[in-house]
Amino acid sequence: MRSLFLKIFLWFWVTLVLVGAALVITWGIQPDIIVARWRGATSDAVALYAQSAAEDLDRYGLAALQNYLQRLDSSSHIRAALYGENLQLIAGKESPVGREVATHAGVNGEPAFSIQQNTAVVSQRTLGPSGRTYILVAEMPRAPFSPFRRLFSTQIERWIVAVIISGLICYLLARYLTRPILRLRAATRQLAEGNLSARAAKDVERRRDEIGDLVRDFNVMAERIETLLTSQKQLISDISHELRSPLARLNVALGLARQRAGAEASPALDRIEREAERLNEMIGKLLALARMEGASGPPEKSRIQLQELVREVAADAGFEATERNCTVEVTAAQTCTTEGSPELLRSAIENVVRNAVRYTASGTAVEIALLSRNGHAQIDVRDHGPGVPESELSNLFRPFYRLTNARERETGGTGLGLAITDRTVRLHGGSVKAANAPNGGLVVSISLPAQCTTTS
Repeated sequence: MRSLFLKIFLWFWVTLVLVGAALVITWGIQPDIIVARWRGATSDAVALYAQSAAEDLDRYGLAALQNYLQRLDSSSHIRAALYGENLQLIAGKESPVGREVATHAGVNGEPAFSIQQNTAVVSQRTLGPSGRTYILVAEMPRAPFSPFRRLFSTQIERWIVAVIISGLICYLLARYLTRPILRLRAATRQLAEGNLSARAAKDVERRRDEIGDLVRDFNVMAERIETLLTSQKQLISDISHELRSPLARLNVALGLARQRAGAEASPALDRIEREAERLNEMIGKLLALARMEGASGPPEKSRIQLQELVREVAADAGFEATERNCTVEVTAAQTCTTEGSPELLRSAIENVVRNAVRYTASGTAVEIALLSRNGHAQIDVRDHGPGVPESELSNLFRPFYRLTNARERETGGTGLGLAITDRTVRLHGGSVKAANAPNGGLVVSISLPAQCTTTS
């Protein structure tokens, strides 16, 4: 049970029900009080029955008495017998238990009781209009002592209404407590997905309790994060633009230096040229990343045949792979069509493939597979290199992230390629992840929404 709303709702509701049940049980475990109440009500009723029987006998005769006892039996299921003062039976059905109880009828009007399994036998002494003393013995169905019997018979509807009302109250209370948390969670998800303008609702912020404090703190935090990241992106973009001018002048100066310098300076000038090209490449990637970070979707949308795009990237990367004594192979390519920017997606896939070419072992092949998975096109790029520690896999798509500085410098990496890939794929509604292959190497999987058909 992971829902806070359900936990609060059930805890409050069960607590109310258990408290109500405890009160009923507490009342139900006091049999003396229940029996005393039952006996009081029963003795009053039997006293009225005895008085009515004595009046019918004295005023109207034996036939009236018998008729009265029959009506009592048929209407109330009470079998009654009337005795004289000397315990001689006058009318009704006599039983051994009834005669025994009749002998204990109190002379002061106190009834005598005998509680059987299914019936209660009560005797009551009374005076008729003629002044004669009579004893009425009544055998009646035993009244239920347990409160649960009353609950399931006469009070079940009241309990159903009580449970429904308590459930409604608990539902409203739980919703009042958890609804702002759910709205805060929605804002947190938007912020995590890159929507830096996401804020919790203003009406929740106006609450004067701990939840309101939490929402206000979240909004302040989100505003500061947005300010910091926006400033950082703007700073990177500005610096990248500013670096282009001195870099261009550096290339001009490099050309002039080659004209004036002799052959001895060529190695140093070649080194300067390579570093300038690398710097130019890094600035270009920084600008591309800055543009994509501020974009909400691909700049253009057209239909793209992914199998053709994958084969083109594999063919281009194959030339670079030959220099490292390795190859690039397309092991599977289903027909998949998606919409987006061909140039951006090509660059995203190419970054992953070139990265795999850099790290795969000599004499191995970088394997590319395009398959249909759950309504998406999945592009798996596998190398046969050393792999990546499990704890570092989630960091591969961060800008400028490097496992080891020496390794990146040897391969000429800038730490921006996979970050650009991640942002490009997310702009197209997809996702990218990395995992170590079972037999060694790294597998980078790009998932894009697409329509795929199986080819023979």
